[in-house]
Amino acid sequence: MAAVYAALLSAARSLHHILNLKQRINDPLHKEIIHSLIEKVDFILAFLEDYSDKNHGKLDCIGGIREAAYESQNFIDSYLCSVSKSDYDPSSSKANCNAVPLDQDLNMALERISFIWEDAAMKIKNSDAAEYLQPVDSHSSPFKITAKNMLVGFEDDLNSIKERLYEDSSKLQIIPIVGMGGIGKTTLARRAYEDSLFAHHFDICAWITVSAEYEKRDILAELLQSFKKYTDDYGDEQSGESEGQLGKRVYQNLVGRRYLLVIDDIWSTKAWDDLKMIFPDNGSGSRILLTTRLLEVGVYAGTSSTLLHQMRFLSEDQSWELLKKKIFGHESCPLQLVEIGQKIARKCGGLPLMIMVVGGLLHSAGDTKKDVWENVLENITSTEPEISQHCSKILCLSYDLLPLRLKPCFLYIAAFPEDFKIDVSKLIKLWVAEGFVKPSDGSKCLEDVGDEYLDDLVNRSLILATNKELYGKLKSVGIHDLLRDVCITKAVEEGFLYEVSKELGLRKKDTKNPNCRLSIHYTHSHQEKRIQNSRVRAVLVFTDRFVDTRLFVFCRRLIILDAPDVVWLSFLDVLPRLVNLRYIAFALNDKSSPNGFPISMSKLPNLETIIANEIYIGWSSLSPVPYEIWGMPQLRHLIMGKHFRLSYPSNIGMSGESDLRTLETVVDFSFTEDVVKVLLVNLSKLRVKYDMKHHHNWDDFKLENLFHLQNLKELHVSVNKLPKSNPSITWNHAFPISLKMLTLRGVPFLWENMTIIGSLPNLEVLQMTKIAGTGRSKWTPVEGQFLCLKHFHSSLDRLVSWEAEKEHFPSLESLILWEVYSIDEIPSGIGEIDSLQRIELFSGKESLVDSARRIQEQQHENGNDDFQVLVHHSKDFKFEGSSELGFYKLMGWENQISLLALH
Repeated sequence: MAAVYAALLSAARSLHHILNLKQRINDPLHKEIIHSLIEKVDFILAFLEDYSDKNHGKLDCIGGIREAAYESQNFIDSYLCSVSKSDYDPSSSKANCNAVPLDQDLNMALERISFIWEDAAMKIKNSDAAEYLQPVDSHSSPFKITAKNMLVGFEDDLNSIKERLYEDSSKLQIIPIVGMGGIGKTTLARRAYEDSLFAHHFDICAWITVSAEYEKRDILAELLQSFKKYTDDYGDEQSGESEGQLGKRVYQNLVGRRYLLVIDDIWSTKAWDDLKMIFPDNGSGSRILLTTRLLEVGVYAGTSSTLLHQMRFLSEDQSWELLKKKIFGHESCPLQLVEIGQKIARKCGGLPLMIMVVGGLLHSAGDTKKDVWENVLENITSTEPEISQHCSKILCLSYDLLPLRLKPCFLYIAAFPEDFKIDVSKLIKLWVAEGFVKPSDGSKCLEDVGDEYLDDLVNRSLILATNKELYGKLKSVGIHDLLRDVCITKAVEEGFLYEVSKELGLRKKDTKNPNCRLSIHYTHSHQEKRIQNSRVRAVLVFTDRFVDTRLFVFCRRLIILDAPDVVWLSFLDVLPRLVNLRYIAFALNDKSSPNGFPISMSKLPNLETIIANEIYIGWSSLSPVPYEIWGMPQLRHLIMGKHFRLSYPSNIGMSGESDLRTLETVVDFSFTEDVVKVLLVNLSKLRVKYDMKHHHNWDDFKLENLFHLQNLKELHVSVNKLPKSNPSITWNHAFPISLKMLTLRGVPFLWENMTIIGSLPNLEVLQMTKIAGTGRSKWTPVEGQFLCLKHFHSSLDRLVSWEAEKEHFPSLESLILWEVYSIDEIPSGIGEIDSLQRIELFSGKESLVDSARRIQEQQHENGNDDFQVLVHHSKDFKFEGSSELGFYKLMGWENQISLLALH
């Protein structure tokens, strides 16, 4: 029923879009029908959310709910297309909005929705709600369980792997970890790889994932990218460079160095043969850790049989211990649930993935939901002949018992390629555009509700947190192969999504379903694809590099077009026809759009998200984004590459406030009063970049109006080409008091003016690097400021004296100092802060490291044994271009690294 639910959610979004279009519906009968439709759809959605999947099945079989839902969605979208077209084309007469075909669309939609509504009302009248299993609706968890804490039963395995990695043999050793999917191979390899001592023992550390389908060229390029942290090979992959040339570069980077490589999820001996020749055995004690499901691959690739590590299933006691930790954390299990919990753990067959998924389900149910525990126990069977079938059954059960609101969000993961790092921000924007995210009580924006949906799926272990920002927020997620198989199976069963593979191409049967979404995988340039079925609603294009191609999309009901790495040669011809688009991500160059950013995009009335990339730029200057973009009624996110310059009108002439939430990256943006008060009134995230080469002060940008962005949560400001020794250009402007995160890079800011920042009442994250200016400064914070600051990252440029006490940063959790050479030590008062969890140092004076050691001793003496000091040496962040770019990549925002912990 997830696809039915998704269809009705999208229909509800379309109905609200119709009412919000600038070209209002003038016919009272049309308005009455639309309001009636909204009322009935909201009722049906509430009904579907309240009842179990058992009830959903009955509705589907008896009432033909699936077909009715799809048909009503199509009729509503057909009507929206016509209304949007009249809004897009001002020459259209008002009569066009009230033509007979539009009446037919609305009446047919009302007929199909009424059918579902009557069926739902009858079921409510005749059924006893208590007999149905209620999926638990949990948005939050009282605790967070990390992968580190979840390594139950494998402590001996971890020690064994570490011993083999550190043993004295100077020869290259290949250590295979073998076991079935879900048994914990990757978790074990990750724990070993992240050991804090590896940064000292090995010269180079890198992690690559191969998978069943792989491109050797991509693996070589990924390795070269990883090596940039450690080597002076700054050359990027070139499209004309052969696999042999790339392999030679990998080999040359490894020769003479002791390296640790992890090759995760390798499926064939051929894959190993493709790679093994590029790994030199130079007698330096290098190690390769390899994970595979196939014993024959492990035996073939391994240096010797004694090095092969075969994973085993957990014992019953270990299974119960892992299940308890997943559900209750460090708390004890209620006595009334112990016996049934032990039975559940026993029936999981000792497979960690299954235990984690079941634990996520039971944790979401809560302590009092014993009926959910009993239902899970009844549905887990250990009589299956194959453990993989057993695993698939329980994973399917975990999906079946998901709250209905989460099912379409989970099925959307099927669109992404295997082992793909899914950007969290992008995923949530796609969910919102599809209509999957329902507004809560009105106090939260849709994206915040989407974050809660994602956290719920992660807490249930259905989605993996693959990368986090420094401050704990998820940056990217992934999915285990076994769960991905379930996700794809369910998506195909329900007609939710189809994958267009490189081998099969686009097949006719893929576009028959009226609620069709297509996931297209490009492999090379100049492929031509035509998608002409008007029922296709979403097209997501994935490729491993930017490609020039012909993509013809003639789907008038299309709402999602995600092709961020594809330059369409037919882009300008296709775009005006897609009047129903809510989300678009695309790439431009001088071939696809000779005049830069297309003005026709501003005429698409339903667009919520625009993501514009650029590649192989041929424009002579920055491409102007037309000021008409401000008039788009639904626009929430405008994200642009560095070659676009945003325009804005001197006389806005807008009657209502803009709903714009995200704006990045804007070059030389001027905060006029009208722009702030009308167009940016709801802005939550802003990223701006200033080129000061032709400016001698800040007056041109009217920064005094920045203060009026009263809903802004994140602000990132960077400055390039600042004139030297120009005191008049010093930043002395107030920031919005609503800020939670502030990043300043290259901004001329005086430490004496830190009270401007310290007075921000909600600030939690402050990053200040490459702070420009003249003279040497002192900084003594003012008590009563920085009350909420949790994370402070700075290069402390030009600061020669820093006096700080615990009262100055009462909530500080992490202090990150990057290449600090101006001061000798960290103030001792920092070490007295009770909330402090870690200090990280990226190069800098040795005396700075010594002071961090003293603070660590002080924290440990006070009982804070979890406090850490982490030191990264300069060799860890040698990247092309600025070393600050290297810092950001090193921090885990681009690649995973090993850290040296000082204990």
